[in-house]
Amino acid sequence: MRSSISLCLQRFFFVFVLFVAGLAGCASVLGPRTFTLSEADLTRQIANQFPLERSLLGALNVKVEAPRVKLLPESNRIGTELNFTGSLPRPAKSARGVIALDYALRYDEASQSVRLTQVRVTRLQFDTSRDQPKAAVDRFGSLLAEQLLNDLPIYRFKPEDLRNAEGRGFRPSAVAVTSRGVEITLVPMGR
Repeated sequence: MRSSISLCLQRFFFVFVLFVAGLAGCASVLGPRTFTLSEADLTRQIANQFPLERSLLGALNVKVEAPRVKLLPESNRIGTELNFTGSLPRPAKSARGVIALDYALRYDEASQSVRLTQVRVTRLQFDTSRDQPKAAVDRFGSLLAEQLLNDLPIYRFKPEDLRNAEGRGFRPSAVAVTSRGVEITLVPMGR
């Protein structure tokens, strides 16, 4: 009787060990997972970065605010329209306007954040642009976008979220813009 109980316990232990080993390997067997930020979540995350104030070229003070976000899944990009104010201290001149841009997103492992990349200006409108040559306005818009917005973090993972994912055998990887929102792919740790 004892030997049959011992044999049953050994079998149970063996099956239990296989089950636990199977769970540990599930991350690689089950494949990638996705974490989705909806358009509303993304808008809130981006809005948290603004207003953004910077000095360009040591003389031009720029304030960018009120982002309006639109998903562009067909090009794997996001469109954003922002209000801006630019001012020069001497002579005291300022201009207001709207800048529309689109950009891709990338995951930066070092900072554990999703960042803007490949920022492009699609429209730049000054309230005083009638007096400005178009080439100068376009150069200013590109400079503004590159200096202020390229590599701007729009989402940071919480350390506990990353620990939770890593505990399950996953880590963040690719970022894609879909009609559902921004999807961050979580891949098994060994990949």
